[in-house]
Amino acid sequence: MDIDLSKLFEASECDKALVRIAAGNTDYLQVIQRYLQRTIYAVAYSVLRDFSLSDDAVQETYVRIIEKASMYTHGTSAKAWVVTMARNIALDMLKHRRYEYSDDDIGDLPQDRFDENSIVLSMQVKSALDSLDDDDRQIVTLKVYAGLKHSEIASIIGISTEAVKKKYQRALAKLKAELE
Repeated sequence: MDIDLSKLFEASECDKALVRIAAGNTDYLQVIQRYLQRTIYAVAYSVLRDFSLSDDAVQETYVRIIEKASMYTHGTSAKAWVVTMARNIALDMLKHRRYEYSDDDIGDLPQDRFDENSIVLSMQVKSALDSLDDDDRQIVTLKVYAGLKHSEIASIIGISTEAVKKKYQRALAKLKAELE
C-alpha cells in the first residue's frame, strides 16, 4: 500500500492550523487557504452553481473557521471538518438567497485566460455535472475535487458509506454517457 506523504503532511498542517486558530492565532488561516481553497470552492460551487455566490461561500467559510475553530477536535480530519462547514454554508445560502443572472455578468469574464478547447470542455463537464441530481453532483465533487473518502462523504451528507459508493458509481456512469 502506497502512502501519499504529501496528503499526510497536508492533513497534519491543516490540523495544526485549526488548533492554532482556535488558540487565537488567525494568521494560520493562510495554511487552510493554501491547502483547501480549491476544495472549499469546488464544494460551494457544486451546491450553488454560481461563481460569485461560491466566492461568497468561500469567504464565509473562512470567517466561520475563525469563529468555530474551538469546536474542532484535534486529530480528526481537518479537511472533512472544513468541507462540511463549506457545504453547510453553501446549502444555507441556497435556501436563503436567490440571485438573477444577466448577460452583463458573462461579458465581464476574461476571455483570454483559456483557449477555446478548454472552455468547450469545461462547459461540457459543467453541463454534465448539472445534469446530475443534487446529491450525486455533490458526491462526485466531494470525491473528485475535494479528494474525500467515501466514508467522509457519507458523514458529511448523512447517508451510509455503501450508499455513497453506489451513488458515486451511478453518477460516474451518467457523466460518462453525458460526455460521450
